Amino acid sequence: MKQAIVAAACIALIAVGGCEKAFAGSWHWGCAGPVGDKALIFTRYDLIILPAKTSRPKLRDLIFLDDLSKKFDDVPQYGAADVNSGLQQKMEFSRTDDEKDKVVLTEKSSKTMSHHTAIVCGRDEDTAVSRKVFSYHHNDEPPRDITLQCMEYMLTSRGGRPCINRP
Repeated sequence: MKQAIVAAACIALIAVGGCEKAFAGSWHWGCAGPVGDKALIFTRYDLIILPAKTSRPKLRDLIFLDDLSKKFDDVPQYGAADVNSGLQQKMEFSRTDDEKDKVVLTEKSSKTMSHHTAIVCGRDEDTAVSRKVFSYHHNDEPPRDITLQCMEYMLTSRGGRPCINRP
């Protein structure tokens, strides 16, 4: 009897361990814009500072990247202190290889440029684009105001609804 229970538990663990990741919903956000003679990009997970002349994809494509450093080589990368709070009033990022090197963004104002909602196969899709002014503070540098274009994207679970599309 004990062997049967142990065998069933092992089979259950193997079955669960072999499953792919499943997400009920999807939530992505990020901002991009100039900081002096450089460009700043941040997403839910990290922040990078690029030379201004570096070509970069559209913001909509950037926010879906889990790791910006894979897209942009040899640039300073900062990890988000909190990846689950969204675009907050105050956000902190620390350099992944030096915790003392920090970037703090404090939102001063925000203007919604566009907002779109739709139903995609029974799931609610919500996309908001805004222009935000942040106070940018990097280590001991004096704070300065920067203006960034930001996007927040959310796709919910179906919640038992049938698969229908509405624009």
